[in-house]
Amino acid sequence: MKIVIEDYISINAGTYHNASSYQVALDPEFTQIIDETHKDTVNVKSWHTPLPIIGDTMHHYSNLTKVYGRVKVWINDTESEWYNTPVVNQQDQTIIVTEEGKEPVTYNSLELKMNMS
Repeated sequence: MKIVIEDYISINAGTYHNASSYQVALDPEFTQIIDETHKDTVNVKSWHTPLPIIGDTMHHYSNLTKVYGRVKVWINDTESEWYNTPVVNQQDQTIIVTEEGKEPVTYNSLELKMNMS
């Protein structure tokens, strides 16, 4: 799962945000956190997680129908509230087929009845 901050504007801050915190969870209350990073100064605008299984970092989730994400931005030592991302379905993947000289064709894994697990 990848979370991307496309744009963040802070009125009267006079600077861009310089760190971000990210969390992904199995539930909307974020009591079952899959992965997280806090006040990350390297992954300021985007963060990728392989969705490690809770309690088993050697394996990863691959067929969840609901993954919840949220992000918090930092400007120096001032942090924002959490911003929730849209709910993600790992079984609902966009597939783009390209062929030289032709326009790309976009499919959806659910429409094609593909098993993404």
